[in-house]
Amino acid sequence: MVGKTIKDLKEMSQTEMIEYLDETVRPEEGSIPAYILGDANVYDLEHKKLFLKTWLFIGHESEIPNKNDYMLRDLGGYSVIITRSADGVIRGFYNMCTHRGMKLCRADKGNKSSFTCPYHGFNFKNNGDLVGVPLQKDIYGTDLDKSTLGLHKVRIESYKGLLFGTWNEDAEPLTEFLGDFKWYLDILVGRAEMEVVGPPQRFIIHSNWKVGADNFVGDSYHTMVTHGSIVKLGMVPSATYSKKGYQIHTENGHGLNLGTPNPDFAFPEELIPEYKSNLSEEQFDVLSNLKNMIGNIFPNISFLISHTKVKDKLISNTTMRMWRPVGVDKMEVISWFLVEKNASQDWKNRSRDSYILTFSPSGIFEQDDTEVFTDITAAASGPMPYMKELTYNYTMGMHREPVKDFAGPGVVYDDKFSEANQRNFYRYWLDLMKA
Repeated sequence: MVGKTIKDLKEMSQTEMIEYLDETVRPEEGSIPAYILGDANVYDLEHKKLFLKTWLFIGHESEIPNKNDYMLRDLGGYSVIITRSADGVIRGFYNMCTHRGMKLCRADKGNKSSFTCPYHGFNFKNNGDLVGVPLQKDIYGTDLDKSTLGLHKVRIESYKGLLFGTWNEDAEPLTEFLGDFKWYLDILVGRAEMEVVGPPQRFIIHSNWKVGADNFVGDSYHTMVTHGSIVKLGMVPSATYSKKGYQIHTENGHGLNLGTPNPDFAFPEELIPEYKSNLSEEQFDVLSNLKNMIGNIFPNISFLISHTKVKDKLISNTTMRMWRPVGVDKMEVISWFLVEKNASQDWKNRSRDSYILTFSPSGIFEQDDTEVFTDITAAASGPMPYMKELTYNYTMGMHREPVKDFAGPGVVYDDKFSEANQRNFYRYWLDLMKA
């Protein structure tokens, strides 16, 4: 590390950058260098090694419930069309006309059985087939084979309604990528039939995407200080309420914190039969005692079950948020609000109010975090991280041993104040960057 300058790093080849990362990123020791949040070369390498290689969240099946519904989403920096075709199958396509590369669709969502290119008018069915070419016989004769000009397919797979895509045809199946973490996703989105309410909210933060993922994958420690105002407002009993529970991580960089116990059931009681039919006895026991559930699916999709009192009744809210990188120091946050489809409309309204109060763009928690994310990124930018060889300390909880008696899978600690999950995240991050 000694003697490195920004000029040295800019002139590094990709191989040299990977070697430098391997030398300086040391998750096993709890040491992560600050420059990985502010270096453009690291950001570019992440795009190649992570976002074009692994599974990325793109939405929820309930966002396109009807035949011919579609939505536009970003996949690793490229626009894709996600459509439910007339046969009911969900498909993904690169949003590019195969004639001259024009962006085929420009509306965020809608219902269409076909898409017409605004440049030359080539028409594609929503199953990807090219079906119409203006003046085809006159200008192409019999030489144009439309069967070779269908839209470029995107690999799409789903788990419990969660849609993921990848550009990597050699990636393992989604279910293998999620691995043991599915046990917890069942509680998040498989406990009942879930639906997304409204379009996802979008806003920009001047922050590196990893700061958001780092926060949600395992950082309950910051709640005492960053969110200290919620104690004064009477939303929680004490500043250390976020310590009790479990920290859990699994393979492939996934991790979460489970806040327990909760003396009150924070979900619609009339749906208990549905919960029990979808969950194992152990999973339902976790749900019944759940205070909160905060985690991150590698690399950049975070989730949360939280609760607050709305009209003197404890109401849970379930959200997912993507930290979509748009620059080394800028990300778009995309936030989905989900609710049990079979809950009463009154419950859905209260749950939405709970979300808006806490983790919406105008929410108490979200605004607190945004300030922190921005300042961390600013401090990691420029020459200072190299001049002073700045590193972050991730040693919290290294003295603790995992527990063996928790019902769910993974490496489990019986205290949420730990950084084991972050070490697991950066270990997998580094593995992919070196691959």
